[in-house]
This record gives sequence, C-alpha cells and structure tokens, in this order.
Amino acid sequence: MANESIQLFNGTDLTGWRMRRPDREHKWVVHDGILDNTDKGVDILTEQEFGDFELHIEYLVPKDSNSGIYLRGRYEIQILDSLGKTYSYPAENGALYNQKHVDVEASKPAGEWQTVDATLKGMSLTIFLNGAKIHDNVTIEGPTGGQLSDDNPPKGPLMLQGDHGPVQFRNIRIREL
Repeated sequence: MANESIQLFNGTDLTGWRMRRPDREHKWVVHDGILDNTDKGVDILTEQEFGDFELHIEYLVPKDSNSGIYLRGRYEIQILDSLGKTYSYPAENGALYNQKHVDVEASKPAGEWQTVDATLKGMSLTIFLNGAKIHDNVTIEGPTGGQLSDDNPPKGPLMLQGDHGPVQFRNIRIREL
C-alpha cells in the first residue's frame, strides 16, 4: 500500500515543530491556518525526519523579503521576492540556493500565494513552482548554506528559514516514498 500524505502543520498550533535555536526569541505565530514568521527570528523545523519524499507547501513572501525551505534540513529551495530580477549565482525564488538557477521563471509577485511541489529521492530533486517544472531531476551537490550540519544524511527534518524576514506558510504536507 502506498504511503499516505501527512499534514506537517495542523493549522492551529506548532505541534510537531521546534525552534532551531530555542535560546533565541522566535517570531512564529499561527493564525487562520497559516504558519506566519512575522519578522526576523529563528528557523523552525519538524520534529520528524524524512528521507525520500514528495512535499507540497504553499508560501507567501512579502515585498523585499527572503526565506527558504530546507529539505532534510540541508538543501535550500530559495524563497525570495525576486520576480523580474536576475542574480549572478543561484539565489532567485525557487533556486536550489547557491547550486542551480531555475529552468524557467515561474514566480508570482510578492504578496501572492505560491505553491511548491518537490520530490526528493536520494540526492535527486524535481520541483514544480506554481505548476511549472523549475528543476528536473537535478543532482544536489551537498548542503547549500545555512544548513543544520555539513553531512548528507539519508533523513532529516523539513526546516523553514525564519532568520531573514517575514514569510507565511500553509498546506504543508509530505508523502514518504
């Protein structure tokens, strides 16, 4: 029987999540089914770890803000208000940070909800952003920066970057493969 998707965020509180730096003040709040990082604070990560998976996550990045989705706590899918901008290194919205630019521009303007569907098998990554394939079976070279540690474990938590600026998330679910 195929694994079912599980909701990683219940929409009402932070059950199943912990702060990367519990000694620092965090800015994460929950309201209206939204996980909201209201200001620069700390990263938040799942208590559970995942190996190979399909992830669905929706986010809203305000104007000029910056965040990221860390697969296994090590490989960042960049979240950035970057529509219409170019970068000399992979740092635009949807980029595999510091490793690979997106294949096509699929970002929406700041302040609009965006959808990521990512599949990670071993070190191979495919991502759809807002329905467009932006990475097709890309081999991740290793941690991308800001990671939990410098290794490449078979499993790790989902981590959401909270130390760069405001961002909102909703409808976070994962299906282990």
